[in-house]
Amino acid sequence: MQLPPPFVPESSIFKGVGIGTAVVLGEIYVSEALTVQRYSIHSAEAVEEEVERFIDAHKKLEGHFRDAKSFLPPDTAQENKEIFEIYLRLLKEPFLLKYTVDLIRQKKINAEAATVESLTYIQHLLNEKMAPKAFYLKDRIDDIELLMDSFVAVLHGKERFPTANFHPNSVVVTRNLSPAELVALPRKQVVGIITESGSPTSHTALLAQALELPAVMGVPGILDKIQARGPIILDAALGHVILNPDKDTLGFYKTRQASLAVFQREIVRMAHIPARTLDDRQVEICANLQLIEELPAIMSYGAEGIGLYRTEMMYLARGTLPTEEELFESYRKVVGATNPRVVTIRTLDLGADKMPVSLGPARSDQNQALGLRAIRFCLKHPDIFRVQLRAILRASIMGNVRIMLPMVSNLDEIDEVKELVKDVKKELLSEGKKVAPKIPLGIMVEVPAAVMMVKEFGKKTDFFSIGTNDLIQYCLALDRTNPEVTDLYQPFHPSILRMIKIVIDAGKALNIPVSICGGMAADPVSAALLVGMGADMLSMPFFDIPRIKRLVRMSFIKDMKKVAAEALATSSFREADNIISGYLKRKFPDLYS
Repeated sequence: MQLPPPFVPESSIFKGVGIGTAVVLGEIYVSEALTVQRYSIHSAEAVEEEVERFIDAHKKLEGHFRDAKSFLPPDTAQENKEIFEIYLRLLKEPFLLKYTVDLIRQKKINAEAATVESLTYIQHLLNEKMAPKAFYLKDRIDDIELLMDSFVAVLHGKERFPTANFHPNSVVVTRNLSPAELVALPRKQVVGIITESGSPTSHTALLAQALELPAVMGVPGILDKIQARGPIILDAALGHVILNPDKDTLGFYKTRQASLAVFQREIVRMAHIPARTLDDRQVEICANLQLIEELPAIMSYGAEGIGLYRTEMMYLARGTLPTEEELFESYRKVVGATNPRVVTIRTLDLGADKMPVSLGPARSDQNQALGLRAIRFCLKHPDIFRVQLRAILRASIMGNVRIMLPMVSNLDEIDEVKELVKDVKKELLSEGKKVAPKIPLGIMVEVPAAVMMVKEFGKKTDFFSIGTNDLIQYCLALDRTNPEVTDLYQPFHPSILRMIKIVIDAGKALNIPVSICGGMAADPVSAALLVGMGADMLSMPFFDIPRIKRLVRMSFIKDMKKVAAEALATSSFREADNIISGYLKRKFPDLYS
């Protein structure tokens, strides 16, 4: 099925990044447009009045972000609450206060203009001086833009999202949306969100996903084309937005909405059935976890464990490093809630573009992905690493814990970690704290060096997990955040397929399990290929689990092996894509609807 259908005018179709899997038919709700006029202030008394206006707005915003926490559900995890600390930290930045007040006094301009100028300057500093290509810093630049809009709204005495203007089935269309604004939206009336800016790694995107609110983010230019009112279609599954839908388009998407809902209910209903092929090969289907709020959905969507627990958020979403007790509480909750299922805790993937604010600004290295990050960062900062290891080892008695090391490239790194773990375990036992007697230690295979030495690594580790996102980036020598080379990011490139096969075969030979936790695991096309290659586990976002489990249950392993062998024998990514896509389109047409 072609999506959008051919009768939808190209001019009505906008594309972004979808958050969620639902299709929403709603009514447009456009955020209030706030313009900033710059004007001169002539008297000294009036200048000081502008300074007071700015300081008063500053205090109101602090209260606004503190109050926003109260809108979150009672069971919201601490790390999600701490998202709001980022904005409070920005507000408390001495440079912002001093620079804005100085602008008002020296240039004799109004508070709105001075605030915009100072925050724009901070954006410029981030963009030019601190690794502009990094995803994490891009999101922090967006945070400053959101703060700018919030300041202007308070100074104008206006709300960006007046409650009285909402109507049933509102789809909020806005340039941007802060986490505080998101949680304050009336959930009984708002059914979807569309933003011009933002990314899937932004704090707003993470909260929208945790709250299961469908969204399409990063849709440039949509506000220029949209009307104040009228019908709108949001297809979060594909990241599509349809403006001005006619009767035929509305009918088509109502049918798609209904069929997707039925399909989703059916596969979720059957999600707890193991992923066993028709010829009796079982594949473990696990979830990637970043926010504790995802746990209920992860369990209800049939996850057989946590294949990748990303632990960075507690470090990035706050101004101070988390304590051992805070980390332990977080890990304890996750491990306890999923017991006896496996929880694979990835140690910190910090450094370079993802630097905790408490350790200073992110480095401005030219090649962020090749810098001091992940296991390299941890071994350079053993004081930080030991705190995390202590928390993990303490949580290990609560269930089935595995430790996974990211971006390992040489054997010495594994040896150093093993010594640290041994030392930390001894330390905890001497303090009378309990630790699981055996905690499997594995590595992420995401650099070509690890692939080439996979047999040697296997003799020192208990499992492999292939991180396909970084493996593709490092193998094909491209920056996956650079839109100019997006077409070269090819999961089915022959070199990638052969590297994955090398690791899986090595795991079989060494009798250690091999999982896949990158984007390829969640895509039906590549998932079938990976199962055919022999992967033991696939780990993915929770909402993809039912679909992939269904695919496995309705397949013969012999067929997937045959397709995998044909794809491995190709010499171009297009050949491989055509082989596996053709097979799945014939066998599972509903996966493409």
